[in-house]
Amino acid sequence: MPDSRPSKRAPLRGAAARPAAPPVFDADAADPVRAILDAAGELLDELGMDGLSTTAVATRAGVSTATLYRHFPDKHAVLHALVHMLQEERAAAIKHVYQRVATDPDWRMPLREATRTLYRMRLSRPGGRSTRRALQTSAELWQWDLQQNEDVAAALARAIRRRNPAIGRAAAARVALVTVTASIALLDLACLDDRRGPAIVDEGIAMREAYLAQFLD
Repeated sequence: MPDSRPSKRAPLRGAAARPAAPPVFDADAADPVRAILDAAGELLDELGMDGLSTTAVATRAGVSTATLYRHFPDKHAVLHALVHMLQEERAAAIKHVYQRVATDPDWRMPLREATRTLYRMRLSRPGGRSTRRALQTSAELWQWDLQQNEDVAAALARAIRRRNPAIGRAAAARVALVTVTASIALLDLACLDDRRGPAIVDEGIAMREAYLAQFLD
């Protein structure tokens, strides 16, 4: 299967490698901005990047193009803000998971719950599925996503070492990165297949638990 990722994929190192965060909007702007981002997500789901234009987004959102341009200079800025918003929602939904991995009697349960929560969120939120594909159209967004995965893996690595202090720092980092990367890839696959999606999620959970059991049991 050919690699469709952007050609420039130099690994990120440190905060300086992170792209700038989307603008912070004041309270009065919250409603039109959310409408714009939801509309962009719907268009991405229906038509892909080819169907995403500032005019189409404004029309779907029920706002004027002047209103859209007050907040976003172009469709790429809309896409970046949508990706950031969805990521923040997902992060908020699972922020306590790794603490529970470190301390719960059964480390499997919080990971299962988190995976199924993320799957439902991807299916239910406008753009939840299609933004994952849209990441591949932007080298900046792709590298930002890689950095997010590194950050999540670092949190999991800390939880692994808290639960099993005998595992070395480097080994825990490798295990966590493999776990996070594989889990995200399987969620991507599940979200592209309406018929087999739930079964793919279950198989992915079973595979992850079998892999982690050698380090956490």
